[in-house]
Amino acid sequence: MINRNQKLIFVVGNSRSGTTMLGRMLGRNSRVYKFPELHLFGPCIPHGEELTPMSEAEVTKAFCWLLDVADRKLHATRLPNKYINAATALCKEHFHPSIHAWEVYYHFVLDEVKKRGKEIPSEDLPGNVFKIDQILEVFPEAVFINMIRDPRDVLLSQKNRHQRRKHGGGYVKRREMLRFWANYHPQLICRLWKNAIKAGCTPPREKVLNVYFEKLIINPEATLQEICKHCGIEYQNDMLNVPQVGSSMRKDEPGKAGIDSSRTGTWNSGGLNAAEIEICERINGEWMDTLGYSKSNLKGNLAQKLRLSLLLPIKLILALLLNWNRTKGRLHYLLSRFFK
Repeated sequence: MINRNQKLIFVVGNSRSGTTMLGRMLGRNSRVYKFPELHLFGPCIPHGEELTPMSEAEVTKAFCWLLDVADRKLHATRLPNKYINAATALCKEHFHPSIHAWEVYYHFVLDEVKKRGKEIPSEDLPGNVFKIDQILEVFPEAVFINMIRDPRDVLLSQKNRHQRRKHGGGYVKRREMLRFWANYHPQLICRLWKNAIKAGCTPPREKVLNVYFEKLIINPEATLQEICKHCGIEYQNDMLNVPQVGSSMRKDEPGKAGIDSSRTGTWNSGGLNAAEIEICERINGEWMDTLGYSKSNLKGNLAQKLRLSLLLPIKLILALLLNWNRTKGRLHYLLSRFFK
């Protein structure tokens, strides 16, 4: 059963908002074990069935998924049979008729944390921003850091994400690069940003700390101290020594540690055309005003707008095909992320 007093840390927000970087910082704390993005919901458990009772076979399958992804990361080819014995043992230890996927998640992360002599599990999965209230229902002592970043910088990062292989992401498969390209369209990315911000910021919650990416980059020590206080852990200087990897805009520098303060406002130096900026500011203008991001009021030309309009149905179809096997519970997923 779940110990409702157990602390868990969730770093959430819109994708490309600094969640991975902050997760790495927290993972350098002596009490915290950082998991990779486990993606239990979507590829393994359908969205909308997080609290549905599971069979023994489903529980074993979920433990197999978690063991595999935690060991070999999401982009690897899945090898569930490699972990079947460990998954079966975990199922035998924890199964009961009303067990649900969040409880499976809980037993897995606590087991892994204890193996490593740590106390607190942490996962930096942006999409959990849409599950905050559900997570708090199951784990009342969970804490959240909701990362917020200028939507135009998020847009630019998403636009260039399909180039990760040439920037050092050689582990990412070419098909995944095509999926990143198909997923990018300003109409989609901007609506996703808007709904992620809405999900993370409203209503205000005591357990959710909103952190601006720009503030973390420009004033990392003070901001990280605030984050540690929210999480109930002590700040440690080494937490800032994270490798400079994972950018969509520049090559990885794994041998270089620390915070790159130049990673803010990059949209203003090129990379987005005026039509993309106009769409972003039109869709997200109200939240940009609320969060203090000033608008440029640029207007795109007819050719730019026509090109984006023609690309939208093509990318929608291609994105649906390339994401089909990754997203179970597709209707629930689409409604929560794009149509709220």
